[in-house]
Amino acid sequence: MDLLEQGTTVSILQVEGTLRVPVSSDLRQRVEAMLRRGKRRIVVDLSRLSAIDAAGVGELVGTFNAAREAGGVLQVAHASRRVRHLLHITGVLTFLAAGAEG
Repeated sequence: MDLLEQGTTVSILQVEGTLRVPVSSDLRQRVEAMLRRGKRRIVVDLSRLSAIDAAGVGELVGTFNAAREAGGVLQVAHASRRVRHLLHITGVLTFLAAGAEG
């Protein structure tokens, strides 16, 4: 089941570089700013993410939880095979995926 239904307005947030130790709170801050502006459907585009580790996965989960607590929906899309695999083995792909296939 897709959480982002057709016909809803979706905001795209591009992530570039890495999400690994040390992880900054930039992603969460950007999502929280979008939520404050009334954006409730956010897709984080990971097509330009070059590397992620457990800390980065934790940041994605924390950002997902912050969006949910604010009444929003956050999902990831366009994850590379490697990123998708890490999200899968950590068990978070099922609730973060919105077309996480490349």
